[in-house]
Amino acid sequence: MSSRSKAVLSYLGLYFSGVLFLAAEKKDEFVRKSAAQSVVLSLTALLFRNFLVLMPIVGTGLTVLFDIIFAAVLVFLMVKAANSIYFKLPIIGEISENYVANWFK
Repeated sequence: MSSRSKAVLSYLGLYFSGVLFLAAEKKDEFVRKSAAQSVVLSLTALLFRNFLVLMPIVGTGLTVLFDIIFAAVLVFLMVKAANSIYFKLPIIGEISENYVANWFK
């Protein structure tokens, strides 16, 4: 499987495949960075979405809006990965490169 395919799949499966590719891939930095960013992004989105659901009146509308934005970001990152481009998200990318990428080395 190519590096591009692994990077796209790491975003597609959210944090499940991100952890899987972090554990399996030891040498390819493109796949490792993409997988680490996928883990941090999806776990952050999961926590934020759960917070939105708890909001009484506007929670449903904000949750739907958040889901649409999150899906658009994932599609954008998958397209970039399919073109062999690692797009580093502003805060998520820093956290993933500094902490998560070193978990399974």
